[in-house]
Amino acid sequence: MNLGILRIFDLKKWCVVLFDQRGCGKSTPRNSLVENTTWHLVEDIERLREHFGWDAWFVSGGSWGTTLALAYAETHPSRVTGMLLRGTCLCDDASFRWLYEKGGASEVYPEAWKVFISVLPKRLHTAGWKEIARFYRKKMQGPDAQRYANAWCEWEGMISYLRPRDDKSSDKDSMTLGLIENHYFVNDCWLKKGQLMNGLAKLRHIPITLVHGRYDMVCPISASFAIRDALPHVRLEVTPDAGHAWVEPGTRRRSTIALRSMRRAQSTRKRRDQMRPRQL
Repeated sequence: MNLGILRIFDLKKWCVVLFDQRGCGKSTPRNSLVENTTWHLVEDIERLREHFGWDAWFVSGGSWGTTLALAYAETHPSRVTGMLLRGTCLCDDASFRWLYEKGGASEVYPEAWKVFISVLPKRLHTAGWKEIARFYRKKMQGPDAQRYANAWCEWEGMISYLRPRDDKSSDKDSMTLGLIENHYFVNDCWLKKGQLMNGLAKLRHIPITLVHGRYDMVCPISASFAIRDALPHVRLEVTPDAGHAWVEPGTRRRSTIALRSMRRAQSTRKRRDQMRPRQL
């Protein structure tokens, strides 16, 4: 777990709960794919809320975390007081085609794409994303698993920043990320076609802010615009000098400001509700 994400929160005002999802971090068994689906994770999040005894809570996530946050909120809308989502990912076919087929991000980062497909047989260099992902899945569970996990993760890492950075991920972390991320993507994240977009009406009462880098190559910004169009009350903060990663200065700054603003708004609503006359 990267505790650096706590920097965007004022810990004097927020009680922040971070958790390692099934199969990764300190969760055990590590790298396990058994009973490891989106809906198992949604149940885990709700179990955490119940464990702390909170009636409702503020939910935040980035990248895949936005997918999970939306799935949770649409399942338990009465338990969510607000949402901050960074780098919206709908985990739909269009998103996967952009990321894992030639013709999308591959055209912006051809050198990184060359590394990604270098471990594939030539017949798959221009194949559909699911065929490529299934090949990776088979290899990441074979004797040369680390090589394929590294190639899978290096592709995403090389295109995550507006200004490229050296990848400092360990082989252990790459193996976990590659194996579990691929497991989810190959299975369409256990989402029905259009499920997250179709369920947005359940979130009409929830204050939501989206922060998205203009040059996000991993999760294109069109997803955030689609949500804003479907829910006009949503606030969309476009970071003009950022890609996908949350650590980029502009994205981190906008996320911090958004949290501060949403905290103030929640406090104002709470005071207003407390002052409202009650009927006897």
